[in-house]
Amino acid sequence: MPAVSVVIPTYNSGKYLLQTLQSVLNQTYKDFEILVIDDGSTDNTQQIIQSVIRQRPDKIRYMYQENSGVGAARNNGIRHARGKYIAFLDADDVWLPQKLQVQIDFIQRNSEYDFVFSDVIAMDENGHNGKRMMQFKKPRSGYIFYDLLEENFISLPTSFVKRDCIEKVGYFCEDRIIMSAEDHHFWLKLALCSKGGYIDQPLACYRIRSDSISSKKVDHRKICLEAIGKISEEYPDAYESGKKHFKRRRATLYYEIGYICYRRNRFKEAFHYIVSSLNEDYCFKPSYKLFLVLLLIPKSILRYRNTRIPDEEKCLLELAESSS
Repeated sequence: MPAVSVVIPTYNSGKYLLQTLQSVLNQTYKDFEILVIDDGSTDNTQQIIQSVIRQRPDKIRYMYQENSGVGAARNNGIRHARGKYIAFLDADDVWLPQKLQVQIDFIQRNSEYDFVFSDVIAMDENGHNGKRMMQFKKPRSGYIFYDLLEENFISLPTSFVKRDCIEKVGYFCEDRIIMSAEDHHFWLKLALCSKGGYIDQPLACYRIRSDSISSKKVDHRKICLEAIGKISEEYPDAYESGKKHFKRRRATLYYEIGYICYRRNRFKEAFHYIVSSLNEDYCFKPSYKLFLVLLLIPKSILRYRNTRIPDEEKCLLELAESSS
């Protein structure tokens, strides 16, 4: 039996899939299997996989399913996995050659951790590498549930999880309402009862695509709200004991949606979300400031200001940081 099962869901990612598979086959650590779960692709995904299987039939298993979503595809892979450890990888991301070896060594030296993750390098659609995503804000190791509630800092291609831990907490949520945040929901479940270990070096490259759900700022934040709501319902004890953390996270997400709407001159929507933010946490300073701006300043002046101030994402980050 292989020590590690690499689970790769794919949907119409033929453009990137060969590079992804090659990055796994090029690992310095060799005791692994690859499970590719095709979630109903209509492009050349199957032909690409079959061509690689002909070269490495000992390493790759291919499964096709009707389109059911990425959560269902990952779960299908987990059910067929034979390894003691599960490593997740999306079909458009890539691993650095030492990824599995570093994580195997780390988790064997630190057996108290049930899952590990690392820094990651941002990569554009054409495969050009950018900066380390955690170079200046490093996560801690240990029980990190409330840290993860505030921010999903686990990049999926860096994740490495003990199989028995997954069996204990349950698989990925298959509800499409949280698609694009199903990984965050899964990490939160793991972190509620397991220790996570952070490795301070980049072990993978995460491709940022313009057509991904996570690139759509408002939609992604709404989905994150749904994912956090699910955790609240599924783990009421965790919610009650950490209510202020849940409410602060929801306040932040509502504020961010409201701020984006404000910068796009959708002032009525912005006001609605800012009020929702204050209902969660009336002491949240960025929402209080924007509430007063929307209430007191004429809309014509706001429209003019929005043409004169910097990029909305930069302002969003600066204002959010001012709340801490």
